[in-house]
Amino acid sequence: MKSATAIAFDYRISRWLTLAIAVVSLLAIVSIFSSGAPVWAKTGLSLAAAGWTGWAIGPLRRPPIMRAAWLPGGHWRVVDADGREFAAELVAGVARGAWIVLSLRRSDGRRLALTLGPDNVDADVRRRLRVRLASAESQA
Repeated sequence: MKSATAIAFDYRISRWLTLAIAVVSLLAIVSIFSSGAPVWAKTGLSLAAAGWTGWAIGPLRRPPIMRAAWLPGGHWRVVDADGREFAAELVAGVARGAWIVLSLRRSDGRRLALTLGPDNVDADVRRRLRVRLASAESQA
C-alpha cells in the first residue's frame, strides 16, 4: 500500500447520528409511558433512558479529534481538540452503507472511534477510505 495517497479530513460530529440517538431515546420514553407499568417504574425508567441519552450524546458534542490523516505508509496522524498531534494505528474499520466507523489507537494508548457519515465527511473521502479499507483487509 506504499503507493496510496494520503487521505486527510477534518473531523466533526455527525448531526444525523446525534439525531438518531435522540429519536430512539424519545421512542423508548414514549413506549415506557405507554406500558402498563406503575407510575414510579415509568418515571424511573424514563429518567434512566434520558440519562443514557445524555451519556451517549455527551462525547458526541466534544469530538476527540479535529483532524485525521491516513498516510501512504498505512500509519495515521490525528490532531486532538487541544491541537496536539499523535501517531495512531487502525485497529478496525467497518463500512456499512454510507457510514464508516474507524477504531484507532493513539500512540499514548488512548482508543478513538470515529463515525463518518454523509453529513460530516464528504463523499470522495468516504469512497477513498472504503477502497483503502478493502485493500488493507484483503492484504491481512
